[in-house]
Amino acid sequence: MKDNKGRDQELFARLDKFLPDSAARPISPLKSELADEIDISGLPEGKWIARGVYKMEREIPYGRQYGHGLLDDPSCSGELLSFWGGMSRSVYLDLETTGLSGAKGAYAFLVGLGFNTEDSFKVVQLFMAGPAWEKNLLWSLESELPSHDYGLVTYNGKAFDLPLLRIRYRLAKSSPGWDSRPHMDLLMMSRLFYRGRISSCSLSSIEKTILGVHRSGEDVPGREIPGIYTSYLSSSDASPLRGVFYHNTLDVISMAVLQKHIGSLADMRGRSGKDLLRCGDLWAQAKNAERAKGAWTRALDFRGSESEANMRLAEMAKNEGDFNKAKELYIEALKQAPSSPSILENLSKIDENDTKEIRSALSYAEKALEIMETMEDENGVSSWQQKYVLNNRIARLRRKCGDRE
Repeated sequence: MKDNKGRDQELFARLDKFLPDSAARPISPLKSELADEIDISGLPEGKWIARGVYKMEREIPYGRQYGHGLLDDPSCSGELLSFWGGMSRSVYLDLETTGLSGAKGAYAFLVGLGFNTEDSFKVVQLFMAGPAWEKNLLWSLESELPSHDYGLVTYNGKAFDLPLLRIRYRLAKSSPGWDSRPHMDLLMMSRLFYRGRISSCSLSSIEKTILGVHRSGEDVPGREIPGIYTSYLSSSDASPLRGVFYHNTLDVISMAVLQKHIGSLADMRGRSGKDLLRCGDLWAQAKNAERAKGAWTRALDFRGSESEANMRLAEMAKNEGDFNKAKELYIEALKQAPSSPSILENLSKIDENDTKEIRSALSYAEKALEIMETMEDENGVSSWQQKYVLNNRIARLRRKCGDRE
């Protein structure tokens, strides 16, 4: 599967498995008698902080308009999302790399970092003038990170950014100081809320459809970035890279804004039944039954979401052993979705196994099969298997009814 930059999401995660577990020494800069500065034209305002490593920094005051909303302090949302690796003090990390394949020696030439300070959001970018100074780039990254008590936030970083960095550290015979920090991957969170609701969960798609962010013509597509950097290495003219710096800056800012948006959804402040249904799913994943139940109950107030909400609440009641309540909720769900084989099958299971109402169980199972037989077989094998299971259930229930008679 490809991410929004056209990168294989699984490749670097697979390579990461082959890295040794033994700890290596902390990264240290290359020893050099030469000045830090490299003769390169076209770089934005910044400074050389190590031989071959250029640092750009900007602070954006909270309250600035960003898409549909405002850029505000995301620290509270980090605390709320602590189960998934969020923290009040976070570092938002995004890489721009020389390629998409670890097998071809891809490495990061630009590291974007975002920091939620008290009054503003700070973006720091570390640019590597050439591959000879990679060790200095990794050392500079370590130097920019807080000494302790922070978490990392990425978008698809679990599968790409962090495994790639680990490989580069290992090649430098070192180990990352950030590796033990909590990590929240916003791609996973975005998928939980928006998979199936929008065409893609890439960061660019989330920006446009959810955050309302539309980038200017200065931005460059992610797939073009490796080629732009390769051309720069031949010319030493960094002017064409300005669009890459812009692209990386917005990626970092968007992560902070997206985290705050997801935090509001997780706090049951969604504006639709789907938002609240997914909110409940999120808290169910964290085994927080109280919050999950609260979100699904609120979803009942939105037309079109009643059936799904009642089904989830019924499942919760069933798991808690309250089968009468579960049956009551399934019946409510059936009122909004009378042609749902799934609801009918669940009612049949409860009546057979828990309430021991065998004839009622048979009636529900037969109705479920009748509906399935009239539906188009879109799911192929899975539909056939479901019908097979229903037929077995019906046969068993008929035998039970016959035994009673």
